[in-house]
Formats: sequence, C-alpha cells, structure tokens
Amino acid sequence: MVRPQGLPLGAQDDSGALLTEAAAAETREWLGHEHRRMQRFPVQASRPIALRELDAEQNPVGRWLLVDILDISKGGMCLMVSGSHRFGQGQKLLLDVRAHPGFGVLRLEVEVRWSRSSLSFTTLGVSYLEHRQEVPRLELERRSERRDPNDEPWAQE
Repeated sequence: MVRPQGLPLGAQDDSGALLTEAAAAETREWLGHEHRRMQRFPVQASRPIALRELDAEQNPVGRWLLVDILDISKGGMCLMVSGSHRFGQGQKLLLDVRAHPGFGVLRLEVEVRWSRSSLSFTTLGVSYLEHRQEVPRLELERRSERRDPNDEPWAQE
C-alpha cells in the first residue's frame, strides 16, 4: 500500500484510510485527470435524492437508497450514502431527482466514476451520461427526520 503522493507502505490518505496500490493508482488518476475538470459547487442542506443500482441490462436491482448531494457540476455529482456499499467504476445507477425540479427530469441515469467506503458511509462520484448545459438548482431540505424512499409511492414505478 502506498499513498498517492508516494509515501511508504501502510500510509494513510487525508481521511485516515489505508490505501492499496490499486486505490493509490486510481486516486492518482482521479486527482490528476478527472478532479475539478469542471467547476464544482459545494452543496449544503439540500433535499436528498434516491439511488438504485442497475444491472448489466439496465434494469433496477435492489432497494432505493437515500443519498445526499455533497457537490454538483455540469458533468456530475459527489454523493454520500449511509452505510458501507460497493459501487464499481463504470457501474450504471438510476437516480430519482424529483425532489429537485431544476434537473428537468424525474429520473436520471449516471455512471460511477469513483467510490470510497467506510463502515458508516460511502461517498461516490457519478457522471451524467450527457453533460448538462447548466448546473441544476437544488431545493433546500426542511425535514426533521430522514425518510425511507422505498415507502414513497413513486418507488414502485
């Protein structure tokens, strides 16, 4: 294991996570090529959206997960979901973005660019299949309790 900056085996990244050589190479690629190619806008207190995995035939798999948007750009978003999840680079996901009319659609297919997981949460970067002309306006969250997106009527659509 090495740190992207070339520190010795067993080094930790800035979050304190140990990196494997593969993760370090992936991080170098992300930091060197993809990171901040488009201007990102940090998000605070926006309404969560729902995420569902898609299989190889683009059919939904499993339950909806509630996710928070950490930052957004014309090319994609950084998302955070509670719990430890594994998302593969290039994996297709379905997002239900109806909580944010600024997207102009109810659902949006995205592709996983990177993913990092801990025991309590997972962050992932996703790219839109087509870049947006402008960054969508996000609505503020005013709920005092988290909801299960699978209890919503649209989850059965």
